[in-house]
Amino acid sequence: MALAMAAGLVRPKRSVAEEAVRAREAQGRLVSEGDDETYVLVASEAATSLNAQQQKQLDNNKRIQFQNGVKGEFPGFVREGYNVTVVVDDSYCVAPSGLIYDEIRTGEGDMPMDGQQVIFHYVGFNESGAVIDSSYRQNRPAETRLGINGMIPGFEEGIKGMKKGSKRRIVVPPGLGPPVGPSTFFSSKQFEVFDVELLDIKNCRRRQVAMFSDVVCE
Repeated sequence: MALAMAAGLVRPKRSVAEEAVRAREAQGRLVSEGDDETYVLVASEAATSLNAQQQKQLDNNKRIQFQNGVKGEFPGFVREGYNVTVVVDDSYCVAPSGLIYDEIRTGEGDMPMDGQQVIFHYVGFNESGAVIDSSYRQNRPAETRLGINGMIPGFEEGIKGMKKGSKRRIVVPPGLGPPVGPSTFFSSKQFEVFDVELLDIKNCRRRQVAMFSDVVCE
């Protein structure tokens, strides 16, 4: 993309593709680029930033979310192919990676690090607000160690930014989500939304017993 032109020179005409990008940039903050671009738009600006077709898509998305019983300031999704505008309340933040999150409750203490075990409750939703997974359904919190590729990248990044006792809503874009394809459970590039409550953080150590070893977290 051309840099700003020197004074007195004629600015070159932009291509149709460049004009399309500029039009989309006016609709929100670009947080990821490539084949699937993601824009984040504050809900209060949606009325003046979305065109009629996009507003219709947002209204339909919100209607389905309402039917699915979502609670709180749940993000809205306006999808144009693989390009998505995520409409959120102004309480949401965007990390440099493109991860979107809302800090619902702030905990205390240090944030977890690689090698530590995290214990947490979660509810996972798709873009329509339908529940796709939940630790509450299993009647026990989930637990895993960080840094062992045990979670999808965006989910792990979101948990690493939490403190014990905190609760946040994490919006994971496809680029930070699970792999897709015939050999996986996920067949398309979709955003996933997680409500996460971090219950505890434990230190872990490797224990050697004779010829065998295991990891103990306490």
